[in-house]
Amino acid sequence: MRLRIKYLPRRWLPLVLLLGTVPLWAQLAKPSAEIKRFELQSMTLRDVTFLFELAVKNPYPLGLSFSGMSLDFSVEGSKVFSTQSQGGFSIPANQEKANTFTVTLTYEAIMKLVKDYTTKEWLNTVIDGVLLIPLPKMPGLPPDIKFTYKLEKKIPAIKPEVRLLDFSVEPPTAAQISQALIKAGKKADPGKARQVFTDILSGKKPEAPVIDPAELDLPLSVSFILEIRNDAKASLVPQKLGYELFINGESLVIGDAPTITSEGSRTLIKVTNTFSSKRLSQGIRAIFAERKGTFEIRGNATIKLPDEIRKEPVPLAFREGGAFSLK
Repeated sequence: MRLRIKYLPRRWLPLVLLLGTVPLWAQLAKPSAEIKRFELQSMTLRDVTFLFELAVKNPYPLGLSFSGMSLDFSVEGSKVFSTQSQGGFSIPANQEKANTFTVTLTYEAIMKLVKDYTTKEWLNTVIDGVLLIPLPKMPGLPPDIKFTYKLEKKIPAIKPEVRLLDFSVEPPTAAQISQALIKAGKKADPGKARQVFTDILSGKKPEAPVIDPAELDLPLSVSFILEIRNDAKASLVPQKLGYELFINGESLVIGDAPTITSEGSRTLIKVTNTFSSKRLSQGIRAIFAERKGTFEIRGNATIKLPDEIRKEPVPLAFREGGAFSLK
């Protein structure tokens, strides 16, 4: 067989020579594509993120490029999510190249389609992937080559509710106030100054406002319990929780939670920390006067899943909030 091609771009000459010396497509080397790694990469209380590592080998003397994979996610037999063009890249001539990409699946989408969701502990997730690699427009080559994949992974069933409980702040001692007054170069009776703190923290207007607490740098002890309840069946006991607590939109304390316990479907994270009296802004003071406010907890932890899902602890991020009340 003789190939007759007019006006051929010079960059295609190596492939033309190849086609002229060997039989057509059936005997040509073909690109290969392999999923090198597939894992549950990370979680929040609202979604899970999967990581894919795709390696493609290009046997041609021309570079290949493609837009990526199409992926269909099915959970417990129901199709939940589809996405196109994930993980696309270019592979130079006669080389192999790998690329990683992530896809996030939301629990909200899963709950809408999976029956009896709250009775489940684990959700079987199936990912059907299709990869199309366009081939050079040359006689003897098809327009593209297709690869299909079927991947499976179990994920925990989560339907969370997060609450802030037992929030309280203790006033400083008279001795601490006396030292802070000297350091700030202010004159006031330490006892009366402490009463200002006591009044504000109890939601009262100070009778004798001899000092503005925000003018001093005093440590105020704050304690609270962060309750995470899962209305589905998966266990949610985080490890090594680092957090930042916002009250009425303002950052109040940052730290690590030393005490994490589990009581049935509830995970209780008990925290004691301190913040400076300089942070007693009007927004923070409002929670004591109104005996209520809003909170947001941001942080990072890890959670251990069964080894067949992932041997290493999975990163678990927090960004939850709501309203809370003071006693």
